[in-house]
Amino acid sequence: MSNTAISPGVMRGVLEQLPSMSGKIVDDTRHEKVLSYMRLSLESPACIEQLLGWRLLEIVGSCLRPDSDYRVSSVAVRFLGDCLAVPGQGRDAWLAINHGEQSILGWVIGNVDSQHALVRFACLYFIRQAAAMADERFDALVESVDYQRFLMRRLLDSSYFVVTEACALLGSMFYRGGSMDPALRGLVERLVGRSFDAQSTPRKMAVLATAVTLFGAREESVRVYALEQYSQDRLQLYLFDDDRLIRDKALDVLELTLRFSSDREFLAHAIESLGSRLAERTTKRKVYALVALRGLAAIVKEVPANSELCCPETLSQCLSIVHSALAILLHAHGIRHQAPESAGATEPLTAIVTEVLDLMGGSSAIANSVACEAARVVREYCRTTFDQHVFAVLEQLLENKAVQRNAQQLQLVLDAIIHSLRLAKQASFSHLLVLPGIVANFAIQAPGLKLLFDLVLESIGDQDDVDSAQFGEFVRLLAQSVKARLADVEWEVRDTALEFVSAAATNLEWARARGLIADGGLLGEVVGALGDTEEYVRASGAQALVAILGSADAEFRELVASHSGLGSEQLGQLVNDSEAFVKRAALDLVYALGGHAVCGRVVGREWLHFLTYSKLYQMGDDPDFEVRVRCARVLALLARWMHLVEIGSEDRAFVVELQPDALLLDMCTDSSRYVRRVCLDALVDMKRAYEEAGGVKAAMEGEERSGKRQTVEHEGNGESFYHKLCDIDFARLESTLTAEHLYQEALDTQVEKEMMTETQDPNIGNNILDCY
Repeated sequence: MSNTAISPGVMRGVLEQLPSMSGKIVDDTRHEKVLSYMRLSLESPACIEQLLGWRLLEIVGSCLRPDSDYRVSSVAVRFLGDCLAVPGQGRDAWLAINHGEQSILGWVIGNVDSQHALVRFACLYFIRQAAAMADERFDALVESVDYQRFLMRRLLDSSYFVVTEACALLGSMFYRGGSMDPALRGLVERLVGRSFDAQSTPRKMAVLATAVTLFGAREESVRVYALEQYSQDRLQLYLFDDDRLIRDKALDVLELTLRFSSDREFLAHAIESLGSRLAERTTKRKVYALVALRGLAAIVKEVPANSELCCPETLSQCLSIVHSALAILLHAHGIRHQAPESAGATEPLTAIVTEVLDLMGGSSAIANSVACEAARVVREYCRTTFDQHVFAVLEQLLENKAVQRNAQQLQLVLDAIIHSLRLAKQASFSHLLVLPGIVANFAIQAPGLKLLFDLVLESIGDQDDVDSAQFGEFVRLLAQSVKARLADVEWEVRDTALEFVSAAATNLEWARARGLIADGGLLGEVVGALGDTEEYVRASGAQALVAILGSADAEFRELVASHSGLGSEQLGQLVNDSEAFVKRAALDLVYALGGHAVCGRVVGREWLHFLTYSKLYQMGDDPDFEVRVRCARVLALLARWMHLVEIGSEDRAFVVELQPDALLLDMCTDSSRYVRRVCLDALVDMKRAYEEAGGVKAAMEGEERSGKRQTVEHEGNGESFYHKLCDIDFARLESTLTAEHLYQEALDTQVEKEMMTETQDPNIGNNILDCY
């Protein structure tokens, strides 16, 4: 959960103050923050023993008095439930509750029907955690609340969160002692068995939520039982309900029935059920058509993945569904579709298509909605199956101007193409030769382009036995497409293309990435992005260059560092950018350029000579601590050049003028521990390097034996700098950096005193845990 180390003293203070937490607190999220904070204490070993030693049960009991704030009572009971869930220690808490503070169980029993939803939720949560105990004490607890009727009431609760927790409790209790609980079976059958017309909306939602819970059980017998209870005829009533939320939930249940059913007749029955309402000439025909298409999408998604249902016959039915969906989609754009002879549709499916096509003639809005759902059917099919004919139709649709103008349809078609290619590349790399052309399609915007680039990276990284000529042609065409998208009028697209270049340099072997970045001629476009009008593109351009410098060979790194676009003027403008995140990326680039000096010399010294002492001083005092972190890294690099690395005399003289060692020492007092960490690590490394070299250490020892210590004023003198390093109290600096969490100080001070109170001062109490 967290790497934050909570002080035991502070945690005990929070626990002891919990019963008196102010009832005047308006913001309920404060209580949730308190609970979340307390939960962190459960990560330590022997936490339950420690909490019990702090009189946990007594304190919780104090939170459950009749006059207690119900929010405090809820926090206390839920925390106690969390204690029961601690691996290897929860039973100790459970035994203590049963042998000690009996009022706790009495409070839970008495408040399962509380007027406050938060309290009802807390009682359910505690009982669910106690269910893991599976002993006679738990049996006594649930019997005392008459759990069958109690769960029925909570499943029909007005609070969504209470219903969700009731379903979780039902799932944890339904299969106990090696069999299904008879009382809970009775509950489900009574819940489902009521006449559909007599069911309220909450009851319908409870019926469907219960189905999801039962299908999620680990035991196969429970899932078989669920299939018996939720037949196609029964589910159909919910699929065509007037309430959209009920329909959506029923579609989720339909997917689950298809996932676990082993009856191959079930599929034909499902198709017939989905089309049963379309012939009704009512105002609801549009809704019925959309539900039918959603149901068909569920079929083509789940059947291929179900080993019991998947066979040549059912796969043929799925293919028929997809071609029917394609016919609907193409009809929406005036394109004729000829399905293969092998894709003959069944009579119920043909009836669905006929009714849908008839419906589309009435309104362009209806036609658009239906076309989107038809595209969804095709997309779900393409997740598991590659079909060459289907893919060819999708390519045709991708080039269609009407599809390109409809963002939702375009994205669905593109998703289907990407799923198809992800499957096709496993069979043959030749299927991927269409990718560069798709990348170059300017109708595809940044989200779709990101998905395409992810597929490209997978494809280049996975192919080891591809014909080199074919692969080279693929990379050449891809580089041209990326260049085109780097010139796109939409900045989001340019930004996405640069992120792809960065990912290619980082994630691919340089031998593969070189063909795209170096041989493909992308370096000029990436460097040019540093001057883009959009700040996000400028930052991404710098980050792409950092990635390239980190992966490329020495020859190409030198080419990058010497590039005319990385001169003093360009880098100076980038570092002076008004946006902090651009300055961060610029300093990362400067550090990367300096970190790859070749053969002891500064390569492309133009990038270095834009730096000045005043500029470094200004960046070291930047309001953004991440800019200061990066500035400290650059100073550390320059300080090493000044004292420990052999570089040319002209460059050394320039570096000495920058005084990076003095600036680095000054930054040791920075307000950010992250900045101080960079400074400390750099100085410790430099001191170690001096001592390993031996020369300065011997000189120092000689001075100490003679009882005198000489001071050399020359700023570039290593011995003088070593004297300064020896004067630093590294242990004291280290002690300021030991907190494991950025907000540890906020968490460890005043929490137990201030978060429990409410004042008019916004800086007291109200915000103490906002950082958590």
